[in-house]
Amino acid sequence: MWLIPYFGMLDSNTLDWIKLSNIHGIGNKKFWSLIRYYKTASEALKHVSLDGNNKVFNDIFIEKFLHDYKCKTNLLTYNNFPYKSTYFETYCPPVLYYRGNVNILNDKPRIAIIGARNSSISGKTIASIMAENLAPHFIITSGMAHGIDTSALKAALNKGHPVLAILPFGFDNIYPKDNTKLFEKIAENGLVITSVFPNKTPDPGMFHARNRLLVLLSKGVVVIEAAVKSGTMSTANLALDFGIEVMVVPGSPLDHRYYGSNLLIKNGAPLVQNAQDVIDIIGGNKMVNNTLNISTEDIDTDIVDKSHSTNISDIILSKLSTVPTTIDELVIETKFTVPKILAAVSELVLEGKVIRTPSNSLVIS
Repeated sequence: MWLIPYFGMLDSNTLDWIKLSNIHGIGNKKFWSLIRYYKTASEALKHVSLDGNNKVFNDIFIEKFLHDYKCKTNLLTYNNFPYKSTYFETYCPPVLYYRGNVNILNDKPRIAIIGARNSSISGKTIASIMAENLAPHFIITSGMAHGIDTSALKAALNKGHPVLAILPFGFDNIYPKDNTKLFEKIAENGLVITSVFPNKTPDPGMFHARNRLLVLLSKGVVVIEAAVKSGTMSTANLALDFGIEVMVVPGSPLDHRYYGSNLLIKNGAPLVQNAQDVIDIIGGNKMVNNTLNISTEDIDTDIVDKSHSTNISDIILSKLSTVPTTIDELVIETKFTVPKILAAVSELVLEGKVIRTPSNSLVIS
């Protein structure tokens, strides 16, 4: 595929591509069908039936939102349809909007690290270690969701490596909102891409489109903590459909966050435990350091909104797994005080939901 960066005023052909791709009811498949039939977006626009839900962006509207200070958006578009990949021609968006250094797309292959939003502390640690050790050889890629995605991106960034984040909505609607600072950091030290034009109303289908684009841009996908019915499993299945390698970190059969992960392994996905396993599967003669050298500053910590969290015990349970977790790690992760955590843990132990190990760490029972 050929990608053309936009750095100024748009030509009429590009404007027509944006207009056509943003008409209600025209998805990627229909867009490419119209282009194949009418040859140009300009001609296709003449034959599109518009109803009450449809509107065609005008040139001023498009330029306004691309130049808006909140968006600061550049774009990538295809040139002359020189595609050899059926998947890209059928499924990849005709226009991609970006912030950051687009040249990293030609730098190194991309490895997606994805997993649960409500991830355990151990899951985030695994994601951080995996990302740190893979980042010298691959561009770490994810959807910038809470949990595993965020942990992987932060770990690679903290070691000075560029990363790629793919968002579900436009740049005027960063999702999730509390990752706005992370978004800005990635835009300065990597690349952020979305297929959604600014000012476009969000809808659930945009998450699926984001996941599909993430898969199409990745050489391989590493899954960490995936429930059976989850966005992570949906993304993994998309990768399998497109022939992209899916690699899975195994987990306890007692933890629902690993039900989907273990099912993928059962159905033939390769099991990986560290970055070297990933490299051996993807190919290459690189050797990596798989030591556990992640500090607590490198591990993503989702700040708990205490005003909306009435049950500290439930929050603590959501952070534990079958991997021993210390009280100090819970303090860093939840932002609760030690006395509050100890009180909640005591209740959970009495209820039989949590077990204290001989080293005074905690695991779910």
